[in-house]
Amino acid sequence: KKSRLLTQLGSGMAFVQGLWGCGPGIFDVQADRLKTLDALTTFFKEKSALDQYYSKTLKKLAKLHLMENETVGSPLQSFLHGFRDLIDTVSTNYAILSAKEIDQMLNPLNRAKAKLQADNKTLRRESNRFGARMRKLQLHHKRSREDARNLCRESVLSRRRCDNHIRQEKTVLAKLQAQLRRLEAKGLRHPDVAAQHDMVKNKIRAVKAQGIALAERSKTLKREFDLADNKYVAAVKACREFRGKHDSASNAVLRGLEKTEMARTESIREGIRRYLKVQSEMSKKLLVSYQSVSAISESVNAKDEIRCYVNKYKTGKAPAKLPEYYHFPSHEAALFRDKFDPQDYVNKPQDQEDAALVAADDTHLKEMRGIIDAALGESKRITPEASSRLEELLQTKLGRSAFAAALNHHRNNGFDGNGGHEVPQETFERLAELMLLFLDHAKKEMDTAPAQLVMIMSQTFYKVDKTNRIYVQVRIKHHPIWKATRFWEEAFFESLTKAIKRDPRIKSSRWHTDREQADALDRQKKVLFGQLGAFAHNMLEFGMEKKETLSFVEKICSINELGKEECASLLGVVNAAAAGRESKSGSENTAALEPTNDAKARENSEGGDQTVAKQETGDLQIKEKKEELDVPAQRCKTPVSDTSGTASAMSNEWTRVTHADTQSVKSVPGSVTASPPDFEISVEDGPDELP
Repeated sequence: KKSRLLTQLGSGMAFVQGLWGCGPGIFDVQADRLKTLDALTTFFKEKSALDQYYSKTLKKLAKLHLMENETVGSPLQSFLHGFRDLIDTVSTNYAILSAKEIDQMLNPLNRAKAKLQADNKTLRRESNRFGARMRKLQLHHKRSREDARNLCRESVLSRRRCDNHIRQEKTVLAKLQAQLRRLEAKGLRHPDVAAQHDMVKNKIRAVKAQGIALAERSKTLKREFDLADNKYVAAVKACREFRGKHDSASNAVLRGLEKTEMARTESIREGIRRYLKVQSEMSKKLLVSYQSVSAISESVNAKDEIRCYVNKYKTGKAPAKLPEYYHFPSHEAALFRDKFDPQDYVNKPQDQEDAALVAADDTHLKEMRGIIDAALGESKRITPEASSRLEELLQTKLGRSAFAAALNHHRNNGFDGNGGHEVPQETFERLAELMLLFLDHAKKEMDTAPAQLVMIMSQTFYKVDKTNRIYVQVRIKHHPIWKATRFWEEAFFESLTKAIKRDPRIKSSRWHTDREQADALDRQKKVLFGQLGAFAHNMLEFGMEKKETLSFVEKICSINELGKEECASLLGVVNAAAAGRESKSGSENTAALEPTNDAKARENSEGGDQTVAKQETGDLQIKEKKEELDVPAQRCKTPVSDTSGTASAMSNEWTRVTHADTQSVKSVPGSVTASPPDFEISVEDGPDELP
């Protein structure tokens, strides 16, 4: 037993074993522990503002006239040129650091804190609900047990008294019978004896009747005791059953608290780890810059300066220029790189590996295209081998992306080669089956990117029933993936990120004035507003409950600090759309005849140019020929963290100065803000693009 205890303590004790019966005070303790996240977010916020101010100040100092009055081409002028560029380089690096502190540290911590607070609030509410019910039932069962115990006690006492009376009556009856026999022995001819005889017989009858009544009373009391005893047993059993449910709920709450504590610890560790990694990279680059400029100082000599000055004064010609100072190119675009990911510090694949990956991607696409053409073409047959291969492909990320890309090709060119989106009845049903099979695998792996593209396909292809259009959406909108809030959240975060990256007014690397910066932030909120409204509409279209949709909108508005008016407007749109959907829910087919206005726009699309859709980190890179594709207005793509960075890209992101540099640093924006949160729905025209 001692060894088991030591093993348990050594491996770490879980909340269920260590905090059992701790009471509601544990939630207050957990709330206090979240203050560490508050302190850390405050640190990164203030540190980012400080680095921003330091960057602006250094940028102003870099514009001082350090070398304009020196002899042109002299070593001193070259040295001052390098020193000025060093100041500008340090300014740029601190601007990058400020942006990263917001983008990679502050924003993730804020999101983690909001989620942890919401989870703790939910767990507290569930714990309080079960605790209140437990106390209420315990009080009720306690009263029931007391009542049953009192009834048992009273029935036992009454029965004992009844039994005593019965025994007394038996004794009296025996005496009367003996007296009756004596009177009969004397004879009944004497009047007095006869009268006594009759009186004794009457008493005997009365005693027997009373004995019978007492016996019935005893049986009644026995039944009352059994009933009270059964009530007591039932009350105890019910209390024990609910106690088991309460214990199970308490275990679930403690496990939830343990998960939130693990997430809190991981968020703190990851935030500080990112900060240290970024600081380390910046320090390395700055050290190289300092050493480079320091090396230039060795060429500065007072006698050489005097000689250069005298030669210029006497001849009027500047001396031959020394090898000019060359600085590393400015990395303003690095301020708005993709989001941080641990893969940023992993070695990038070699060129040969990249070429092999592209070849494998093309192979997957061609193979998937052949299977889908066979299933949906004129033969509408698929061999068992092809069906088995389709299952294998859909179990991989590349295979699912290839499936979505193959359908996207048919959206551009149609199944008949004429670019039409109408399909026959048999093709319609077969296409719906393939989409449902794909969605099963996508839900299992939560592969949201191709699932979003397949959602668009379902709002594109249709069949004609009499005079009405019925879209494939009708067949697939009841799939469980559309009911998963996680799916919509991840898709939204990724979609908004890409929409913001495509807008030059938001991602511009230069904001010369505070007004330009404010305009960019305002534009970012407008993009967020539009994307969130489109996503809410899609959620309702695919069967998401109104309550969950409203909760999703409120959560996104809260995380991104959207204004109250915008939030109220979005909630009003959701309510109106839900009311409209309910009013038209009499016929399921009618509700799905025209899924979105985007489908109407797609019907009139024409195709055109050959384009290349590339996706980093394992997504397919495919060349497709099309003519002017009209991507649906609600283009949903996958979320979560981007994994596009590499160690080499990370190391080159910081501006540095080398001894061989010759040009001056380009100016860096005076004010820097973090890249926007990672999510998006895009509105774009583009090629057969993989998600």
